[in-house]
Amino acid sequence: MTRKIISKDLAVSVYDVARLMEDKGIGSVLVTEKGKAAGIVTERDIIIKCVAQGFDPKKTAIEKIMSTPVVSVDEECLVTDAARLMVSKMIRRLPIIDNGELKGMVTATDMIRDVVSKGKRKEDSLIYIVCDYEKF
Repeated sequence: MTRKIISKDLAVSVYDVARLMEDKGIGSVLVTEKGKAAGIVTERDIIIKCVAQGFDPKKTAIEKIMSTPVVSVDEECLVTDAARLMVSKMIRRLPIIDNGELKGMVTATDMIRDVVSKGKRKEDSLIYIVCDYEKF
């Protein structure tokens, strides 16, 4: 899990968020309203919901293109349950929120890196568990 999360208020422009993503080398930004998670904007959201629709990124607020509601889990969630949720919702980023407070973000890449780095047996890997859970 990444603990340092980049977030922006929902009034910020798509252009500003895209620049931030480029500067930080990240693929998503959590959108907040009054300090609470209101949505998430990904690179795909910018392409599909803004650029492909012909909206001006400098004049479009991220509120208009963010994915909402935010699918999240708490810190006590098992990694396998988080992986299953991500597969079932077809998402690659999952905020960790406890009592309304953002604690971090886990990504599909984080999970794969964890499995590979620990050299787990196929039967113990998240990929095996998730594929067994969701029949593709």
